[in-house]
Amino acid sequence: MSSVPPSDILCPMSRFILPADWDRPGEENEELCKRFGPSEIFAGLMYRLYTPRTDRSRVPLAVFLHGADAFGNDNISQLSMHDVGTVFTRDDWQKDEPCYVVCPQCRSKMHWSMPEMQEEVVELVQMLIERMSSAVPAIDVSRLYIYGYSAGAIGTLQILKSYPGIFAGAISICGATGRGNVENLLDTPLWLMHADDDRIVKISYGDDPPLGIPYYLGSRDIYEILKDDARGNLLYTEYPAGHMKKAYGVNPHCTWVCLSGDEGLPMRKWLFRQKRTG
Repeated sequence: MSSVPPSDILCPMSRFILPADWDRPGEENEELCKRFGPSEIFAGLMYRLYTPRTDRSRVPLAVFLHGADAFGNDNISQLSMHDVGTVFTRDDWQKDEPCYVVCPQCRSKMHWSMPEMQEEVVELVQMLIERMSSAVPAIDVSRLYIYGYSAGAIGTLQILKSYPGIFAGAISICGATGRGNVENLLDTPLWLMHADDDRIVKISYGDDPPLGIPYYLGSRDIYEILKDDARGNLLYTEYPAGHMKKAYGVNPHCTWVCLSGDEGLPMRKWLFRQKRTG
């Protein structure tokens, strides 16, 4: 495994306290969590794996990175906290798009943007590809996907920058990143999602960088910087102020409920249409 450059971003949610209007998973989620295999650990990284039931020879692998509200070592919070980590295991999705889903858990006092955590995620993916190489189904290496919310979206963007060329598609939900190597995001089809009135991870840091770091980029900033060179590989959904409260009754940061609900079906379908060639 090649080394990666030092992280150019700190996690703004490392000591995050849940607000009262945080979203809660639906009743279905408890049963979906049970579909994942037992707790496993690889190279220090705890994870849970969903294995599809299908006679297809090869299927995609979706990697899900949770937010700071699920940091820890119980190896279940990344699934049970919200609906978004289990969304691809639903019956209706698996009927049309059977896939593996792997959900690692970031350890306490760590965060996904740390180079060692990025490396562990990539090594986990490589291990699973090798482990399933003789299984039915095997993992389709041309259809590796990654998505995450909040701190997990920060990690997703960092992984795309540090390891371009691995994933066929990605979704960043209310994420942020630094200016360093931001052009590497163009190597992977990417859909950015963010609410205009998000105050936990801001949609733009142009006039108010956290910790005095002027190179923070919210989703709007990333899109504005890269859109002219994206060649159709960069999509962006900005939810207007008040949308999350009006539509879902939740904090504006909780844009992951859009992806896991009916509103997110076009994004989910788009992700699974992506295929890496060469």
